[in-house]
Amino acid sequence: MNKFVSRLAASTLLLIFVAFLAGCAVSNRTVQDTPKKRWGTAALMVVVERESGSVLVFDSTKHEFLGRITGLGNLKHATMVFSRDGSYAYVFQRDGWMSKLDLLSLELVKRVKAGDDSIGGAITQDGKYIAVGNYKPGGITIVDAETMEIVKVIPAIRDLGDGKTMESRVVGVADAPDNLLLFALMDADGIWIVDAGKPDFPVIKKHWDIGAEGDTGAMPYDAFLGSDGRYYVVGLLNANYMAMIDTWNLEAGVQKILTEQGAEPGKVPLWKVPHLEGWTVMGGLAVVPALKENRVIVYDAKSWELVKYIDTLGTALFNVGSPDGKKVWVDIVGPGGDSIQVIDIKTLSVVKTIKVGEGAIHPQFTPKGEAVYVSVMDEGKVVVYNSATYEKIKEFPAQRPSGIFCTSRAHQFGL
Repeated sequence: MNKFVSRLAASTLLLIFVAFLAGCAVSNRTVQDTPKKRWGTAALMVVVERESGSVLVFDSTKHEFLGRITGLGNLKHATMVFSRDGSYAYVFQRDGWMSKLDLLSLELVKRVKAGDDSIGGAITQDGKYIAVGNYKPGGITIVDAETMEIVKVIPAIRDLGDGKTMESRVVGVADAPDNLLLFALMDADGIWIVDAGKPDFPVIKKHWDIGAEGDTGAMPYDAFLGSDGRYYVVGLLNANYMAMIDTWNLEAGVQKILTEQGAEPGKVPLWKVPHLEGWTVMGGLAVVPALKENRVIVYDAKSWELVKYIDTLGTALFNVGSPDGKKVWVDIVGPGGDSIQVIDIKTLSVVKTIKVGEGAIHPQFTPKGEAVYVSVMDEGKVVVYNSATYEKIKEFPAQRPSGIFCTSRAHQFGL
């Protein structure tokens, strides 16, 4: 009897042990079958939903929607920059707020009030600071990228002599090599350069030679910095030239590049001021949207001499170059605003017109250029195209989407 009980007890223990192992196996399979969703940050697309105060995040390697980050407030004219590792986005908002977003957890980390009316900004070469450009109060606000604390405010004020001064709105904030920050004074016709590598962020150069004979009135409206960080080019609303600074030679002053844009105002309505961050420099050429004209202008990117005008359906807003340097995708504002036009750099001609939808805006290439994301604001969607065949790959619903920003911009000057 005792032997039988002992054997029964042993068998029971064995069954319990086997059941325990089986339970562990089932548990392990369950964990393996439902892993936590993960993604890298090298090829994310972040799309602004302007009215709803949110952004959409996509994995552009799989063309997969990852999620929406909400609670950001007024995102009209919102732009953004990225941390060097691509894990954070810093969103500049017109109401003066700047938001830090975690692109791995899809969460709002922190917000800071950097002004009352802001117009974009830049992250320094070393990734430590964010510079926010302000219309009001005129100047830039420098924020610690990690803590989101304000560390410096630089007012944009021009001394006119005789005790008179002029406060100016700021546009075209860009980061350049050697930890420099450049920006233009919209009302005071100046270009200032800040050394962000020094503790007190000194303004090391103030150029006032933008306007004719030093007078104000040319009115900078935006600026562009080439991918090598050398030439800082400022667009002017009231002049038939652009102003350029060579960052390799800061003492050389302002060079004026004749454009003829604005020389005959009123050719077509100024539907929207072009964004110079949408300029393209590649293959030794610069492709620039003309102001108040239905065409883009092509320059030699070294001599800045005119090469060609290319007619477009309407006035261009963003000219976005492909990573391989072969094509430029151009969005249109006003009439023709349902289309994207593609310019071939070899022939300098429009080779394709794509009917995307009403309010098609802000094309953005994936890091190696095999696909392009486009916001279709008036139809509430984001569309993805094959950049070689121009065929639609996918589309996603969105709430009045506007700006599209790829994390690959983290490794480019001026973006």
